[in-house]
Amino acid sequence: MEEEELPEFPPDNIYPASWDFDNELEWKLYSRAKREQWDEEALNWKRLEEVAGGLDRKQRLAMAYWWALLSTFDNANPVFSYAVVKAHELKEKTAVRCLLNTIAYDENRHNMICGMCINRLCPGFPMNFKPQDEIERKARANIIWTWYNGARYWKAYVASYQKYTTDVLFTSFMMGEAAATTVFTQMSRNTKIDTFREAFSNIARDETRHYAFTHLVMADGAAKMNDERKKLVTKQIKAGFIFLSLITYKLPEKSNTFWKLPPYFNEINDKMEQIAADAGLGIPSIQEREEAWRSAVLKVGAALKRYDIRLPEIPELGVSGDDVGDIEGDEIVPVF
Repeated sequence: MEEEELPEFPPDNIYPASWDFDNELEWKLYSRAKREQWDEEALNWKRLEEVAGGLDRKQRLAMAYWWALLSTFDNANPVFSYAVVKAHELKEKTAVRCLLNTIAYDENRHNMICGMCINRLCPGFPMNFKPQDEIERKARANIIWTWYNGARYWKAYVASYQKYTTDVLFTSFMMGEAAATTVFTQMSRNTKIDTFREAFSNIARDETRHYAFTHLVMADGAAKMNDERKKLVTKQIKAGFIFLSLITYKLPEKSNTFWKLPPYFNEINDKMEQIAADAGLGIPSIQEREEAWRSAVLKVGAALKRYDIRLPEIPELGVSGDDVGDIEGDEIVPVF
């Protein structure tokens, strides 16, 4: 029988469809992700409204400020939704594609939490907020500048799929996910507000799964990395620290090539954090955050060492490693 001529599929396409079910660890994590889903609307928002009613204007603003700052990183649904598309085009394993869908859903929920908290504390902040004094003006500007940096890096993230392999891309997220797990767990214990306690606890559980995902992707790809890609991962870990420490630690001193922020950023940020902490938000002390990051670095370092991938030098945490130099914005994969 004469063989029928069939069409050739164009490259970087979601077709032909394919399914594989042979990676047990990845499928177990996917099943866990489905079991652990939660509804942000089911949190006790009435209780937060009651608490907000007892706070003064600066306390409500400071808490809204913190949630808005967090949203710079938690507005990550588009990041992972785009990753879902690319994973299909690149014919990644079925379990990886499925897990990326769950992470995109998680990040949408985290971002909604930010907005729902802001709406109950300081509606319209920051874009439709009218400052009443210099501190409020600068607090608003801090958030807008932080969001502007997110806008700067979005196009770089989209373009990164043309420059880097998937294992390098997602190993970049390992450090932030490891640190976020610890910081949000601490916040769930520290906060005096029940609504926040439940939110932080749920977010920390999500971040634990996200870290497990990045570890699986790294373990799958690291053994096949050449020296050049390993060095890139080392640099990405440093970039992840600089980018994410803005909310989970503090702005690193040598970050002016990476962040574009007003000169008063740290002064106002520290003031807002202190007001929010005193009002019961649950922000860990700077010492607790530093220890969380140090633990995250060592945890990631132990995982990477098996594959001869080195940690970067992070003097802020007292971590020795490779000196990767200054991190330029156009050199890295943005880690939302």
